[in-house]
Amino acid sequence: MKIGYQIIFLIAFFCVLSCSKEQSNNSKLKKTSVKIDYEDQDYTMSLFDISEHLSFTDIPKTVPYGSEKIIKYANLILKDSIIVMHSFKPYYISFDEQTWEENPENNNTWQLYYQNLFFVSVLNHAYYETKEEKYHIAAKKYISSYINKHSSKDIKSCKYSWDDATASFRTLHLLQTVANELDLEDFDASFIKKSFDHISNNLYFMVDPTKYKAHNHSIMVDRSILFLAKVTSSNPDFSDKIFNLAFERSMGNFNKLVDDSGLAKEHSTTYHLFNHNLFQKVFELIGLDSLNTASRLKVLKKNDILLQLVKPDLTFPLWGDSQMESLSPHLIERFGNDHRLQEVHDGKQLSSIVSFVNNIAVLRTKQVDSGYVALFANYYSKTHKHHDDLSFIFQTLGVDILTDQGYYGYEKEHRPYLSSIYAHNTTVLNDSTYTLGKKNQYSKLTGYTKDDEVEMIKAEHNMYDSIILKRTLYYLHPNVIIVHDKTNDSLATKSLTQLYNFGELANKSSLNNKTAQIEFPKNIIVKLTNLNSQSTILEKESYRSRIQYTKKDTKQIQFRVLGNEVTSVLEVSSPKYKSPVTNVSIKGSYIYYTKNGESKKVAFLE
Repeated sequence: MKIGYQIIFLIAFFCVLSCSKEQSNNSKLKKTSVKIDYEDQDYTMSLFDISEHLSFTDIPKTVPYGSEKIIKYANLILKDSIIVMHSFKPYYISFDEQTWEENPENNNTWQLYYQNLFFVSVLNHAYYETKEEKYHIAAKKYISSYINKHSSKDIKSCKYSWDDATASFRTLHLLQTVANELDLEDFDASFIKKSFDHISNNLYFMVDPTKYKAHNHSIMVDRSILFLAKVTSSNPDFSDKIFNLAFERSMGNFNKLVDDSGLAKEHSTTYHLFNHNLFQKVFELIGLDSLNTASRLKVLKKNDILLQLVKPDLTFPLWGDSQMESLSPHLIERFGNDHRLQEVHDGKQLSSIVSFVNNIAVLRTKQVDSGYVALFANYYSKTHKHHDDLSFIFQTLGVDILTDQGYYGYEKEHRPYLSSIYAHNTTVLNDSTYTLGKKNQYSKLTGYTKDDEVEMIKAEHNMYDSIILKRTLYYLHPNVIIVHDKTNDSLATKSLTQLYNFGELANKSSLNNKTAQIEFPKNIIVKLTNLNSQSTILEKESYRSRIQYTKKDTKQIQFRVLGNEVTSVLEVSSPKYKSPVTNVSIKGSYIYYTKNGESKKVAFLE
């Protein structure tokens, strides 16, 4: 019995001790206040009230890593090897030598993420998951160093020090560290106060209307402001002001950034996904009930875009400034566990989807060959836009035949080429490119027809000033594509050059007269023939980038003709096709071909 009483006594003792520490901590929280300077007025809040609304797991996550990579990268950072982003190699610099002016890659993206303390967020997550104080101590050390270096809004270590996007991410990373600090029994009040002083400076740039534009940076900014409003809601004089500002801006921005089909107007698969993730948190913070019916419908239609673009191998096109993306369980979860996406992931084949709203045409065979053609005539602005008007890609039998090339990264060596007209499957007029951003420019789909085995898509653009370039593409299921290009001005058009960029699996190639033959694995042979009476054929070495800051060599075929009209036929042969199209020819106003032993024809509309 004595032992039992002793155990009860010990339990009671520790309960009293724990309650005493908690009361002492709460007392300190209530006695300690922080201030935020906004519009030349100081707003104060107790740390107790801040702690009631600040939860680490509620803070929008910026790092895309799972637990294993977070710990791996955090351990490297503890050894002075800074991981600014996983796309870049670790940068070793001792803490005492750090000036915040570093840019070892001579790269804008590297410097921007260095300045927004992205690597500190890795430390924050490592501490939250392990509760090992070494990670939190390192995070505080780097934050204190940054704040000391940038003690006022006028002090910069580079052009991104007080950039709006930098400030938005840095605010979240500071709040993460503060949340971890508040979990300690003996928190450092001076560090928290210093952090909120710096957040005040960040807020100054985030609310600046001159920096607010209709692109994803503004969504980042509003997301951070809305979360800061939640954290500071104990002072409604302040929180309501910034909440209302961010609410009005983000709702206006949503309608500017998302078209009526649900597509983000940033000309990129990757940025459609990023845009969705940002707005998802924004809507969580403002409440979906605040959205009108039209906006709610747009939110739902964002999922439709994934159904439109996804390829048979569950990857997405490297359209615009995109990197490799795939329809994974994680992505499906992020898009609300839409059962339609899950069905595609589980093997359901989709039909063709052609949208005259977003001006993207995706043609599919729905057969075992899994044929997929996507043509892009989408233009809203220069944001993440490539010179890819009328460009198309082609996948069949699980192999990328014609591809988009990605963007590598935001640097000056590779992106200029990869975003240019010369890296896309389109047509060059008069051996020159065009300039984006001119008044009244357009790119659009103009027609679509379909029967059981032939689909035809028409598109045009006027990017070359007064000259309109028109493209008609025929897809003869499952293995033949005919491309006809023509301008509306025979006098101003001196030449047209069709470009065809083949996937990195293309190996052996040969040229014969006006035909190029490209060999792929799986006994796939591609024959590309120009039908003009006179043309020049050229093979060039090119490259593509599926993953940031990496590239792989590819092959490009060019057909150059004098005049304002060019027609070419791409034919894929493989023993895996059950009913391939053969014997293709164009005579007069008809396309003739053979399928299943039967001679057929379809109207050829120039």
